[in-house]
Amino acid sequence: MDSYGHVNNCEVVRIIEEARMRWLMTSGVFDGETAVVAAHEIGYLRPLQYSLDPVNVEVWTSNVRRSSFEFNFRVLNNARQVSVKAVSRMVMFDLVKQEAYAMSPRLREHLAAASGERL
Repeated sequence: MDSYGHVNNCEVVRIIEEARMRWLMTSGVFDGETAVVAAHEIGYLRPLQYSLDPVNVEVWTSNVRRSSFEFNFRVLNNARQVSVKAVSRMVMFDLVKQEAYAMSPRLREHLAAASGERL
């Protein structure tokens, strides 16, 4: 929380990270795959007030390509208004070879099925 009582911008990145990881882990198709964050775009539309209630985050994909894709996030406040819009560009990445690789057809299908318009 910052000095104004709002959720700090670093915490917003943690919120979208948590939403991304939960989305990936619940799908089951990401097992054995590795993707790293190549870029974040974050727009703050209204303050996100600290609350004991969990924050709601809408998540979907866009721009699914050979070795990259995007996650789109809308972080909602307690009044269900959009407080934050964010996009994270992900790249499939081999940690041993230190290079990008083409995602599996199964993963591409799953990401494409959850794909929508980019924020």
